[in-house]
Amino acid sequence: MPHHPDGRGPAVFISYATADRTEVLKFHQDLLERGIDPFLDIMDILPGDDVVMSINGALERSDFYVLVWSAAARDRYWVNSEISAAMVLEQRRARPFVFIVRLDDSELPPVLAPRRYLDAFGGRRQAAAEQLTAVWTRDRAVGTKVLPAPAPVREPSPRDEHEQHEQTIHIYARNQSLQVSHEVRIPVGATSRQLVAALSEQLALPTEASEYGGAVGVRFSYRYQHAGELFAEDSDVVLGLTEGDVVDIEVVVEPFGPDGALADPVSFLPGRDYAIPPEMIRELCEKAIEHLLAEDPDDNQHSDDQ
Repeated sequence: MPHHPDGRGPAVFISYATADRTEVLKFHQDLLERGIDPFLDIMDILPGDDVVMSINGALERSDFYVLVWSAAARDRYWVNSEISAAMVLEQRRARPFVFIVRLDDSELPPVLAPRRYLDAFGGRRQAAAEQLTAVWTRDRAVGTKVLPAPAPVREPSPRDEHEQHEQTIHIYARNQSLQVSHEVRIPVGATSRQLVAALSEQLALPTEASEYGGAVGVRFSYRYQHAGELFAEDSDVVLGLTEGDVVDIEVVVEPFGPDGALADPVSFLPGRDYAIPPEMIRELCEKAIEHLLAEDPDDNQHSDDQ
């Protein structure tokens, strides 16, 4: 449910240091003006409310969490507690939940250092709010659960000023049959060949799964579409993809046995029977692509550890 009864959305929890409250209130207003439902303790915890229960409830109800980071936020008890809780929720939900906005150039804590962040200082506060809003509303528009790529490439750090980095954009790789999408980073101006290579690497797409020393199994291939148009895997034509575009991936399976193919290639659908023995083929398929499924395979373990 949203934080407020007027049904704004997405719901966003803002974590910050008290010393930064003036700037954070401006950022809170930036989000409100863009249709976001932000939770801010000073605005949303009323006199007499239990602070801990209010924060816990707001975090659980939030679609996203924003850490407003600065030198003042370092070593603050409430900030660190909220970071820890948000990281647990992100792991449990198995999708992007934690976002970082910096108010100065202070280095992030080691646990957050590899993450992409936005700078809101030097006149960039409203631009940061605009970028976050675009990402959050785009995630909803994709129409499936959005997860991080299983094998993401490392984000270049803006602190590496002396290194030359390839310019990249983030797109969504969507599988309608599995009802899941993954955020993938690709080069600006990517060709079909470069896109397929990035998808194969970051999604760890399997090519084969087998039993009995490779005598029986399934081979995997993939079809790729953008805006309803199929494109070739080995083309060097620039696709013209932009930030937030959706590429649809269709998983195609071909069962095989000792004497060759057992059936024509068909699209993968959970629960479909492909060939004899169907239970083995189904198990091989599901095991090979389980890292792409919307369910978090470790979710039960996370719950047990709490």
